[in-house]
Amino acid sequence: MLLKKKSILVVLTSLIMALSLALIGCGGTPEATDGDAADAQAAGGDAAPTEMILVKEGKLIVGSDCDYPPFIFMDGAKPAGFEYDLMLEIGKKLDLEVEYLAPQNFDSLIASVAAGSKMDIGVSSFTINDERKKLVNFCTPYFDSNQAIVSLKSKAYTNASDLEGMVIAAQSGTTGADWAQENIPGITLKPFNQTSEAIAAVLAGDAEAVVYDEPVAAEHVAEQYAGELEIIQSVPTGEQYGFAVSKDNPVLEAAVNQALLDLKADGTFDLIFLKYFPGVTPPSLR
Repeated sequence: MLLKKKSILVVLTSLIMALSLALIGCGGTPEATDGDAADAQAAGGDAAPTEMILVKEGKLIVGSDCDYPPFIFMDGAKPAGFEYDLMLEIGKKLDLEVEYLAPQNFDSLIASVAAGSKMDIGVSSFTINDERKKLVNFCTPYFDSNQAIVSLKSKAYTNASDLEGMVIAAQSGTTGADWAQENIPGITLKPFNQTSEAIAAVLAGDAEAVVYDEPVAAEHVAEQYAGELEIIQSVPTGEQYGFAVSKDNPVLEAAVNQALLDLKADGTFDLIFLKYFPGVTPPSLR
């Protein structure tokens, strides 16, 4: 009888030990939670970049179409204009030498900035919009703009409704091209690589009008094409320009934003702005 009781005790002891081991194996060590995984990821290789990414060490490589006076244009073999002067001052703030690439195709600039292998920043009077923000980040807006419809004075058009069903020119990939396509019924949109080419088409009679940014149009009709072209309608689109940077380069974006604020604070931004846009109130940078 005693032997039988001892056998039962041994069996019970064995069962208790087995159950304890099972509990340890299944639940004794807590499983990792989603929060733990997030903490591990934040501490690992996916942490936010802490250094500025540059194509060439010590340089800020800029891509632009260089065909948009007074913002950016070629003065002989060298770029010039409001954006060019502004970028030179930003380069000084960042202790980087500013280097402009040869004039680029505007329609491919955003993709080139996103790739990050050819240029560090795109500076070409880019209107900040949701479509472009899918590919790149934009620095603090530095200019407020609208669109304008420009035609030959001899045509005597008065507004967009006069152009229904006609051939309209615009630079490919611009908000001007988008606006014309969406707001003037029945047109044939004739795209060009450069705004100057679209204007040439109007002058040659190959298009009835060209739609592009109002500040540039105002410069053209007052200076370069005075007596030939006129703005037949201003379109209040409420656009803002921003410098484009790669989404993988937040440190550069932050540095440029700070440089813009510093230039605004010390008065340099306003001096450059008023040099090219006398009588226009400089924007407040946010």
